Amino acid sequence: MEVMKTRKNIFLPAVLSISLVLGIISCASDPPPARTGGDRPPSRVQDPQRVQPQDTQGILRRIAELCEKGDYASALGLFDKIDAKDAATDNVMLLKASVYLSAGEADKAGDIAGRIVSRTPQNTQALLILSGVEQARGSEKEQKSILERILKIEPDNVQALVALGTIAASASAFRTAAAFYDKALAAEEGNGEALIGRAWVYRNEKDPKNAERLLNQAVSLYPDWVTPVHERARLYKAAGFPREALADMDKARAMDGGDYWIAFDRGDVLVDLNRKQEALEEFERAKKINPDYFLAYVYTSGIKDEFGDYDGAEKDYAILTKLNPDYYFAFEGLGMHLMRKGNWNGARDAFMEAYKRAREDSAAYGLLAAMNWMRGGKISDPRQFLEQVMAREERNSLEWYMLRLYHDLSGDNDIVMKLDSEKNGDIKARMLYYLANYYDIRGNRTLADKYFLLVRELDRKSIPEWRLNEWALESRGLALK
Repeated sequence: MEVMKTRKNIFLPAVLSISLVLGIISCASDPPPARTGGDRPPSRVQDPQRVQPQDTQGILRRIAELCEKGDYASALGLFDKIDAKDAATDNVMLLKASVYLSAGEADKAGDIAGRIVSRTPQNTQALLILSGVEQARGSEKEQKSILERILKIEPDNVQALVALGTIAASASAFRTAAAFYDKALAAEEGNGEALIGRAWVYRNEKDPKNAERLLNQAVSLYPDWVTPVHERARLYKAAGFPREALADMDKARAMDGGDYWIAFDRGDVLVDLNRKQEALEEFERAKKINPDYFLAYVYTSGIKDEFGDYDGAEKDYAILTKLNPDYYFAFEGLGMHLMRKGNWNGARDAFMEAYKRAREDSAAYGLLAAMNWMRGGKISDPRQFLEQVMAREERNSLEWYMLRLYHDLSGDNDIVMKLDSEKNGDIKARMLYYLANYYDIRGNRTLADKYFLLVRELDRKSIPEWRLNEWALESRGLALK
């Protein structure tokens, strides 16, 4: 299942409509028309109190514009310029709380909304802000409780229904999510968030036609909103229509060139189309938008590796290990490039980190760590570490025997006999590579060359040892001409 991707945290439009606030302020504040009597003309000198509502509305419109641009600090600063009487109204205070929430200041938003709820417990707009505060804090249980409270007050509250649908969808409770989204659409036909959420559920229920139908509707209803176009592109990609996906991604990029996920997803589609240079450029753009999120580095490191930009790949792998240490393949890639450069100690450390985190291939990472350890120091140095690795492996397996060889520094004849009868080509190639390195470490260049060449003959290009073996052959003057 594909995880729902986080959209921009602009809580304002979903919680409190600027137009609603403007209408309420206008109706509450505008004085009645000036009276005229007899031949006396109406005064052309306006009372300062009469122009204030228009000033307030202008400020609120400017706040909305700044929020659309994501400039929440400037938007918050404008609240100080609103007439004190207008600023003290619940609606303007809730608007301010919404901006605080969008700015990432959940506690300030919660303080404002909480005071309003304490005075008016059934104020659903304030409760919606409180639910957003709990969402920002990661308190899903409390968020759901507030949303359910809203539905008891207003059973057809669309924003609460959509929010509960999204929570259910994120938990893969698709039937529950569908019920919330369907009820939201029954209450407000054409609600954009409900259309997108319901389409996402259809997609995960393997019903792409209905997903496309709803997304087409959302694109038509909201031509200036990028999210429906982006979501439709993701649907097309998942359904195996990369050209259609790219067309929508191009539209999405034109609409919002600063969105990380649009850049990343567009790069992903370009990979499907085998346009990897363009994909690399798009992933690099995603990294510039958010250099602290790991996913784009997964792709840039791999593409650079494929293109032979080894220094660039090594740099990205190194960054990736810091951004997402649990992604042990980054330690693998980093270790391989450090090993290629002869940085044995650095490679050892990288492969040991991979070994600690890997669920599979732990024996291989253990062997790579030990191999580099031996090259960078005394050949007996990794003995204690190898004992730990051996304890995790099935005794008498080929991997166990290879680990024992590196530990005992003897027993290579047993390995050779086992390799002769090994039927799995990948395992055989991998173990031949480690045997070649064992002989190289022990100073037997002839046998090392023999086994490095045997690895090549097996032609198992999908294993990481294949690449390491090719680099070894190149450094030994045995590369194919």
